[in-house]
Amino acid sequence: HDQWLLADLGSLQTASRVEILWDKNFAESYFVQGSADGEHWLSLAFALGRDGWVVTALPRAKPLRFIRIKCVKAAVEDAGYGIREMAVHVCQHSVRLTSLGGHLYGKGGSAYDAHYLTSRASQPQVFNRAAYVPYYYSSDGYGALAVAPQGLPLYRPQIYPASYETQDDQVVWGYIGALELYLMPAKTLDLGTKAYFALTGAPRVPPRYAFGFIAARWGWKDKDYIEKTLQRFRKDRYPLDSIILGFEWFTNESDYNFAPSGKSWYKDFGFSKGTLPHPKEQLSAYERESHVRIGGSRKPRLGNTNFLDTAHAKGWTLPGGVPGGTYPADWKHSFAHSRNLNFSISEVRHWYARQLLHLLNAGVHFWFNDEGETDFFTYHYWNVAQSEALRSSSETSKEFKKRFFSLNRAFTPGLARLGATVWTGDLYPSWEDLQRSPGVMLNWALAGAPYVGCDIGGFAGDTEAGLLTRWMQAGAFMPLMMVHSWLRARPHWPWLFGDEASSAMRAALDLRYRLVPYHYSLAHQMFQKRKLWMRPLIMEFPEDSTAAALTTQWMDGAIMVAPVLRKDSRKQVYLPEGTWYAFNSSRTISGPIHLGGSATMDEIPAYVRPGTIVTMSPVMQSVDELPGGPLELHVYSGADGSFELVEDDGDTVAYESTRVRTTTFRWYDSAGTLSWRARGSTEDPGRTDFKELVVTIFGAGSQVRLPKASLHDGGSVMEPHSEVQV
Repeated sequence: HDQWLLADLGSLQTASRVEILWDKNFAESYFVQGSADGEHWLSLAFALGRDGWVVTALPRAKPLRFIRIKCVKAAVEDAGYGIREMAVHVCQHSVRLTSLGGHLYGKGGSAYDAHYLTSRASQPQVFNRAAYVPYYYSSDGYGALAVAPQGLPLYRPQIYPASYETQDDQVVWGYIGALELYLMPAKTLDLGTKAYFALTGAPRVPPRYAFGFIAARWGWKDKDYIEKTLQRFRKDRYPLDSIILGFEWFTNESDYNFAPSGKSWYKDFGFSKGTLPHPKEQLSAYERESHVRIGGSRKPRLGNTNFLDTAHAKGWTLPGGVPGGTYPADWKHSFAHSRNLNFSISEVRHWYARQLLHLLNAGVHFWFNDEGETDFFTYHYWNVAQSEALRSSSETSKEFKKRFFSLNRAFTPGLARLGATVWTGDLYPSWEDLQRSPGVMLNWALAGAPYVGCDIGGFAGDTEAGLLTRWMQAGAFMPLMMVHSWLRARPHWPWLFGDEASSAMRAALDLRYRLVPYHYSLAHQMFQKRKLWMRPLIMEFPEDSTAAALTTQWMDGAIMVAPVLRKDSRKQVYLPEGTWYAFNSSRTISGPIHLGGSATMDEIPAYVRPGTIVTMSPVMQSVDELPGGPLELHVYSGADGSFELVEDDGDTVAYESTRVRTTTFRWYDSAGTLSWRARGSTEDPGRTDFKELVVTIFGAGSQVRLPKASLHDGGSVMEPHSEVQV
């Protein structure tokens, strides 16, 4: 206190607004002033949006060179608030759009606003556990996406030079340099999302194995540990399709403390002799015998001295480092200075792609892109380079190339069109982070990243059995399902947490895998029709104010998911108006209603409405086992309904050329008849289409399982008049 933190803008600036970013969000505890000469100061009015640490100061109509801020004494003494560092972002221009009071959706988010879908302001930026984008959908009836110039000399390149906020009856965009503002008329949030994807590109469908379970860890000790872990997954029948290796797959030392010159012995693009002494043979055997694909952790930087000498000489590196900690960033502990590649340079991307070729040809399937918050667009251009590598790999000889797949710690608009997916950053093993995870998932999906996962169980620190179990249950209904832990924590392998928890986790994994045909079809529909697969309740029930505000429930296609997120196992469920079935049962409930009570350890509250059709597979240990038996079709009677099952080879981009088989199922409730008709390709290599069908019809208080039928190209089955009472 009593010390001013000063920012010198370098010259007089005539700005429409100045954005001051600091690491605390207690606006009433600060003074903000501006000056032209550093001697004569005037107080600046400022406002704080609900979203936290982005504060907008509104200077008077005169040029300013200096901005300063001070924390009042009482705040320091009473609460310990203070200012560590701030960044001043001068917005030289603004665009004002009249608002009729519409709510703004789709900015992205972090843990700080995970319980809200709407926002009054957004400063686009990327950090660990945070991604905000220059987009919103307004319930006034339109979407807006801002595009600003790249390569501006910004103090923090992770922060985008355009932002917006609501001021009375206006939405105000502030920006530096130039701005392209794309406006998309759309009457609903659903139509707004479709328009957004039409502009930025439809989300490509990941390979089918990505719809299974991913086991990630920083701390795979050696080859023996990897193989014993895979054997245990299979022996104890915990389904699994891929694992992610940390630093240890290519080096035996992390590079966090390296100097800008790096180290001469470090290998950025090799295989570690400890974990992968025979990489091609091992990776092939893991896929062939254990049906597990390997993903490698990547950092957007170099550690080898020779590589760095070349990169520095050619101007290939960014000047700064990676922000430390989580959002808000800890700039004091930033790392990897002058070692991060500038992937916006095409020559860098071509060089990097060549370095990856031998890794892909040895059998690495996908990338886990970490710590790419070095520039707002690093993740985009990094993925472009990795996509180029895949196109140049040995798969080039095939008619249809393999699908590109990566997981990234943040995103920018349009990343999903490359086949890139995201996870929400380094979470903590806490009930609070579990409770925030659905909201972050929904906010990121609305912002243009529909394939979202999270560090199930928490990454940094030891987790507990109950927390990991409830997180696994929620993850079974997320676009990506991934556990992740660091080397000093107990691995999140189910068998390490006791019989009751491990049994419940196995049940959650079994359900995840039974839903693969359903989820995979919804992913194809999202690619074809640009309709969000996992989405907030407001998109389904826009007139229900209670449903519209919920961030702890969501729609998984037609399934409403309301997982248990509390340590005391209390359910917190809201069902909108109408009849609801408890998922996978004949029990019906009339809404609107709030449901509570205690949940058993293996219970995952989920609900569907009459007319819902859900396609399911038999229990399997890997998606490679598909079809594994007849397709199981669950029909919830009481209304007509339909569903499109989409099948393809699961691995290549052939689906983009319509090389898919689509079977449309229709339920006619009054007649008690299910019919289907198939269209499309069936002869592509690697196809594992379903050949048979078993239908279960759920009614209020009753259910009936029909005899097995052949799918073929079309057919129908009828509900018998006699029902089995349950």
